[in-house]
Amino acid sequence: MSHSAVPSPHMEKRTNSETTISSIDGDLLYRGYPVSELVEESSFLETTFLIVQGNLPSQEQLADMQAVMSEAAVLEQDIVNFIERLPLNVPAIDILRTGVNLLALSDAYEEELSPNDVWETLQRLLAQYPLLLATRHRIARGLEPAEPRDDLSYAGYLYWSLTDREPSPLAERALDAFLILSAEHELTPSTYCARIVASTRSDFLSSVIAGICAMKGVWHGGPGRQAIDILEAVESPAAAPSIVRAVLKQYERMPGFWHRVYRTSDPRSELLRPICRDVALEVGKMNMEEVSSAIESAVWDEQQFLPSYDWPAARMLHYLGLDSDLFVPLFVISRTVGWAAHFIEQQQTPQPIRPRAVYVGQPERPFLPLSERG
Repeated sequence: MSHSAVPSPHMEKRTNSETTISSIDGDLLYRGYPVSELVEESSFLETTFLIVQGNLPSQEQLADMQAVMSEAAVLEQDIVNFIERLPLNVPAIDILRTGVNLLALSDAYEEELSPNDVWETLQRLLAQYPLLLATRHRIARGLEPAEPRDDLSYAGYLYWSLTDREPSPLAERALDAFLILSAEHELTPSTYCARIVASTRSDFLSSVIAGICAMKGVWHGGPGRQAIDILEAVESPAAAPSIVRAVLKQYERMPGFWHRVYRTSDPRSELLRPICRDVALEVGKMNMEEVSSAIESAVWDEQQFLPSYDWPAARMLHYLGLDSDLFVPLFVISRTVGWAAHFIEQQQTPQPIRPRAVYVGQPERPFLPLSERG
C-alpha cells in the first residue's frame, strides 16, 4: 500500500523527556544509526552492544560478549525443577516472569549498580532467556532439554531451542531482524515502568520484572494471537472487507493496526514486511500474505489506519512455526535490551520519577462522626 495515514483523533500527547538511546521521530534510530541499516548489516548481539554500550562492538568485544553468554547459558537444576512443576496451562509470559524472579534470587548486587553491573546481568539474562522458555516448551512436547549450540547465532539458537528444528538461513535472518526491530522503542509503557523502578535505585532485574508485567497487558503486548485468528478466519482476499467490518463492529480498531505515536506508517512494519513475505514464500504461506494485503486495504477503506509492527511480526513468527503463546515472550527477550539501556540512563538522574495527577474528585467536605451517618 502507498497510503498516507490521517492523524488519529486518539493521538497521544508527547512528553519532553530526553534520551540518547533511540529516536522514533522521522527515521528510526538506535544511538544515531538507522535501524534499517542495522537490520541489513548487523546482528542482534551487535545491536544489543550498541544500544547498551553506545557504540557498535569491535570483533574482540563481540567475541568477549559471545564467550560470556556461552558460559552463562545454563540453568540451576532447582529452577528447572520449579518450571517442571508448573501447570501446563500457565502462559509462557508468566513462565518467563517467574523465571526472572527465580534468577533474581541468586543474583547478588550492590546497592548502587554500575553500568558494567547492568551489562553483565543483561548478558547472563539473554543467555538464560532461551533456556527458561525452551525448558517449559520442550517439556510440554516431550522433547529432551535443548543442548548448547555454538554454531548458531543467538536468533538461530533461540529458534532451534523452541522448535527442535534447524533454522534455514532465511528463518535465522528473519528472527534476527525481529529481535533487532523489537529491541528498543523509546518510552513505551513497559520501558517507562522499568525506568520508574530504576529511578528508585532498585536493582536491574526488578526493572525487568516490572517491564514484563507491563508487556503482559493486552494493550502493550507486542504481536499476539488475535492477528493470526483473524487471518485464519478469512478464507480468501475477497472475504476481507466483510470480516473487517464485522470485527470493527465489536472493537474500536483491528488488532495489529494503528500506533499511538506514528502518524503515518510504522517504520518497523515497513522494514519487516518484505522479510515476512520472503518467509511466507519459503514455507508456502503466500495465501495468508494475500489475505493480509486485502485486510490492510479493507482497514484503510474503513478507518485510514496502517498496520503497526505487530501485524507483520505476528505473521512472520507464525510462518516460522512458533506458537502464538511465545510471541510476547520473544518480544520481551528483545526489549530487555532497551530496558537495560534505559535503566543505566535513568541512574544518571538524581531523583525518582514522580508523576503528578490532576485531582477531579469530591471537593473538601466535613467529616461526620460514625454516630451521625445513619
